[in-house]
Amino acid sequence: MANEEATTSPQASVEDKANRVFLDFMTKVAQYDELVDAGKRALMMFHQELEHFRRPKLLTESGAISEIVKSNLSDRMRSYLEAGCTHHNETIQNMNKLHSCQEKLNDHISKAKLLLEELHILEEDDEQQSGDLLDKAVSCASVMVLVHNMLKLDYTMQEKIVKALCIKTTSSELEGYCQMWDLRPYIDDNVIQLAWQFVS
Repeated sequence: MANEEATTSPQASVEDKANRVFLDFMTKVAQYDELVDAGKRALMMFHQELEHFRRPKLLTESGAISEIVKSNLSDRMRSYLEAGCTHHNETIQNMNKLHSCQEKLNDHISKAKLLLEELHILEEDDEQQSGDLLDKAVSCASVMVLVHNMLKLDYTMQEKIVKALCIKTTSSELEGYCQMWDLRPYIDDNVIQLAWQFVS
């Protein structure tokens, strides 16, 4: 074993370290992608709950609904209609769910920011290795810079979306936010695939 360590060149150990740094970097990228998916689910839930909160009152003027109401008009039905066809506890639950979704999205933003900071540190570590293993290290460092910059733009977009969310956010705005979150316009899949090819 001592002979193996003696025969390992300094260049090989530098290359191993560069590979480990790049693997750590791509692991963080995968974790970021998982966070994006969780954030997407929270955003979609927020959209769903807000639409549920805004649902229109029951149109009792409609022929079929009017007949149902007349044939089943009880004190309970009357109070339900007077309350705008909502239950008080449903409104409270709905508001709690909206708040929970916003907390999840804020948590997503905090975790994503932390991961981006970790990616930046790994990117700097890899750039320090570049002078030793010129070709592969420069390629890896360049890909890391590209990926990190794309993720920063993606994060900034998500942060703006989360900050814009409120009860007054329109349905069309929410649909647009969900589409942008899903499309991830700043992420070039070809660059991400190239980065995964460097993992060996």
